[in-house]
Amino acid sequence: MGEAQTQRSSIVDTVVGLAYEIRPWQWYKQSVLLIGIVFSRELFNPAAWSQVVLGVLAFCAIAGATYIFNDISDVEADRKHPTKRNRPIASGQVSVTTAGAFAVALLAGGFVLSYALGRLFLIVVLTYIAQNVLYSLYLKDVVLVDVMLIAIGFVLRAVAGVVAIGVALSPWLVVCTFLAALLLAIGKRRNEFEASDLPGETRATLEEYTPETLDQLLGIVTSTLLISYSIYTFTGAKLAMMLTLPFAFFGVFRYHHLVHTTDSGVSPEVLLIDRQFILNLALWGLIAVIVLYGRPRAWLVGAGVV
Repeated sequence: MGEAQTQRSSIVDTVVGLAYEIRPWQWYKQSVLLIGIVFSRELFNPAAWSQVVLGVLAFCAIAGATYIFNDISDVEADRKHPTKRNRPIASGQVSVTTAGAFAVALLAGGFVLSYALGRLFLIVVLTYIAQNVLYSLYLKDVVLVDVMLIAIGFVLRAVAGVVAIGVALSPWLVVCTFLAALLLAIGKRRNEFEASDLPGETRATLEEYTPETLDQLLGIVTSTLLISYSIYTFTGAKLAMMLTLPFAFFGVFRYHHLVHTTDSGVSPEVLLIDRQFILNLALWGLIAVIVLYGRPRAWLVGAGVV
C-alpha cells in the first residue's frame, strides 16, 4: 500500500511539474492571434473562430515545448539561481528525459494543428520556433537584439492569426504589434535593472543597458507607437476609429507610469490585474467593435442569428 501511494504521489508530482513547465499563465500571449479576426471584421464569423482557435492551441503547444527545451538547456545554470532552482526540471521534480519526451509530444501536436491550418501557417510557426531557438541559444545576450526578438515573436503571432483565417495582412497590424511588444519588453528590462543589486547576474544584457538608455528607448518607442496608431486611425477604412485614440493614449501612458512607479514592468501580465488598464482596454475594444461593425443588430445579422 505504501509503495503504491508513493508511486501515485510521484506521478502526481511529475504531472504537476510538467503543467508548471509549460507556463499556462503565459498563454495570454496567444491572444495576439485574435487581433486579425477583430480588425478584419470577421469577429462574428464562426468559421473564422474555429480556425483561429486551432491556431491558438497550436501556439500554446509550441510555446510549451520551447519553455521545456529552454529549461532543459539551462538546467545547470538554473540550479545555481536562487529562485530558478525551484523549477521542476532544475529541482529534480521532473526528470530531463520525461520533460524532453513531453516537449516532443507537444511539438508534434503543434505541428499537426499547424499543418491542418495550411502550409503558410506552418511556415509562420517554423519561423517562430527558429526565432525562439536563436534567442535562447545566442541572441538573448545581445543588447537591443534581445528586446527586438521578443517583439518579433509577438508579430509572428499576429501574422499567424491573420493567416489562420485567410485575410489580407495589414502593415499597420505588423507595425503597431511590434511597437507595443517592444514597449513591454523595454519596460520589463528597465524594471529588471532597477530591481536587481547585481543586474548582470540576473540577465547578461543588463550589464550593457543603463537606466538612462532604457528611459530614452521607452520614450522613443512610446512616441512612435502612438504616432503609428494615430496614422492608422486617420487613414483606415473607418475614420471614426479616431474615437479610440484617447483610450490608446491612456493605455500606453498607464504602462509608462507603472514602469516608473512600481515593479509592474517586471511582469507585463501584471497589467491584466490593473483595474484602470483593464477598464480602459475594455472601453477601447468596445468602441473599436462598434466602429468597425456598426450597430448591435448588424452583429447578429453577421453571425447569422437574425
